[in-house]
Amino acid sequence: MASHSAQLSVVPREFTLSGRIVQGLLEAVETVGVPRTRLLRAAQLQPEQLEHADFRVPCSEVYRLCELAIDLTGDPALGLHWAEKCSGDIFGPITHMLAHSATLRQAFESLSQFRRLLTDQASYELIESDDSVTIRCVPPPNPSPRAQRFTAEMLLTSLLKLIRSFSLHARPSRVSFAYPAPSYREEYARVFEGAERFDQPFSGLVFDRALMNAVAPHKDDDVHRALRSIVEQRVLQLTHRVPFAVRVRDFLVQQAPTARAEMATVARSLGLSVRSLRRRMDAEGKTFNAVANDAQAIVAKNLLRNTERTIQEVAYELGFADTSSFHRAFKRWTNTTPLAYRAQIR
Repeated sequence: MASHSAQLSVVPREFTLSGRIVQGLLEAVETVGVPRTRLLRAAQLQPEQLEHADFRVPCSEVYRLCELAIDLTGDPALGLHWAEKCSGDIFGPITHMLAHSATLRQAFESLSQFRRLLTDQASYELIESDDSVTIRCVPPPNPSPRAQRFTAEMLLTSLLKLIRSFSLHARPSRVSFAYPAPSYREEYARVFEGAERFDQPFSGLVFDRALMNAVAPHKDDDVHRALRSIVEQRVLQLTHRVPFAVRVRDFLVQQAPTARAEMATVARSLGLSVRSLRRRMDAEGKTFNAVANDAQAIVAKNLLRNTERTIQEVAYELGFADTSSFHRAFKRWTNTTPLAYRAQIR
């Protein structure tokens, strides 16, 4: 899920991105004649650091490098151009696993499940309605206008490439950007074929829901299973360093909205006994019930962001018998009301 609860969204450490993203940025500047050493020096990074599969870079540093790359290349549309030309090999086995997924739906599910290989924080949320799919970008924390624009360009162009790898001539019905049109607007028109809109409430794209069932032209079940096994192992190596409260919260968020997973179920998913999980969460100063409430708040916020649903429908989807019960629970979780939260995100 894309939203974060009031208690667990404020974490002492800054979230990080995979060093592979920095590698991709280095490739992008080199293609236009800028030596990668200039970016590396600016980031105070050594080339051998980026060779480690689990090397992470603070998000603020990545955004600073993106802005520096724009200045060094003299290309204000670098976010669009990088995403267009970016080689899938940069991001390791996860890219090839997506290519061999049975359908676009499976690819998006895998991307959500294993996104931690690329970023600690979800960068988008996917909302399905009866006949369309909306992908909304989750804005990076405290971005500069250029970093915000670069991130939206890179993400939406990359997701459009993913969709078109399953359906070559797919065209989004709308591509929204939550900022004014830049001076190089014609590049947006070229990439998004006139579907782009600026000064919108959020950055994202909308496409036909039928595309979610599009079959990959090169799908191979055996290759997909092998790559998935590799990706799972790499995620496991990363998550061993993630606090248990966050791992519990993430597991609960991924359940169905009405699911009320017991502590035993969560402990089993983490390969622990209930006693061991409780002890480790105690050491972090967290309780299972508090984290479960945080997870419920995240799910509730995500559902409320879809303004096509009424608050009553969200309450029922979360398993509440009536709207007033949901109102009281949401106020307890977040110190605000569902109506006030919806007004805020608008």
